[in-house]
Amino acid sequence: MKFRVVLMIMIQLSLFSPDAIAQSESEYVDPEGKYRFKLVSEWRAVSFSDAVGRQKTEFVYRDRSEGLLKVSRQSLSGALADMIRQEEENLRVYKPGYQRVTLEAFGGGALTGTLLAFFSAEGGRQMANSYYYLQDGNTVWVLRFSGKRGTLDINRNLTDQIARSFRTTSK
Repeated sequence: MKFRVVLMIMIQLSLFSPDAIAQSESEYVDPEGKYRFKLVSEWRAVSFSDAVGRQKTEFVYRDRSEGLLKVSRQSLSGALADMIRQEEENLRVYKPGYQRVTLEAFGGGALTGTLLAFFSAEGGRQMANSYYYLQDGNTVWVLRFSGKRGTLDINRNLTDQIARSFRTTSK
């Protein structure tokens, strides 16, 4: 009898799991209408005013130390590879303990580009970083993920999903 009850509970849980997974996804749309992407799992948008009073949004996984995403846009004056090479040189100088993990082509979404993943140290903590450079003509959208080593780096599938869902929008 107990076996049947346990079996029924397991079957019900397996039936409801896809619903729970689908509910853990939400779409973020930039208030200025420049871009949109899906936040998956425990990623969420956090809005705040900076010291000057400008409205800012960052994206957090669980808490800020476990995962943080900052989105920026840069103009591309030359080749994307040259831009990334220059940024990596700066990272070697300004990020203590910089250690490259991978530099690879990235695609599968509306925009394609390059992924630069590396480890660094910040305030005595070991950090994992994944920077996605997504090219849109002469514009590069940079998705900078950073978080605790052992959390962010083992959840690369989540950062890949977010980067692949990134879309620019037109006003």
